[in-house]
Amino acid sequence: MFNIEDLMSEDFSTYPEEVQEFMVEYNEKLKEVIKKEIIEDTANKMLKDIDKSNETFVNVLGEILENGFKGLNKMSTRSLVNMYLEKKDEEAFMKLLEKVNSLI
Repeated sequence: MFNIEDLMSEDFSTYPEEVQEFMVEYNEKLKEVIKKEIIEDTANKMLKDIDKSNETFVNVLGEILENGFKGLNKMSTRSLVNMYLEKKDEEAFMKLLEKVNSLI
């Protein structure tokens, strides 16, 4: 078993080599799934808003452009998880973890 803090900080140095390999793979899958979910969620909100009114769509797009979307590929696991939890609840996060587990 591993400590969730180690996964969030991406520091696997205290684990045996075979566990480190698993944690690196798990971390990569977790980040991949979170990025996909964030992109889909943002796109869905934008597409839903464009149907309601052009002004709402422009506001969402403006927020993204003004506040910036740091490249998701450059974000740490902790940052991606925090961003995900800002958009979704803990139950959705648990389902996401189950999805990652099924990919490993």
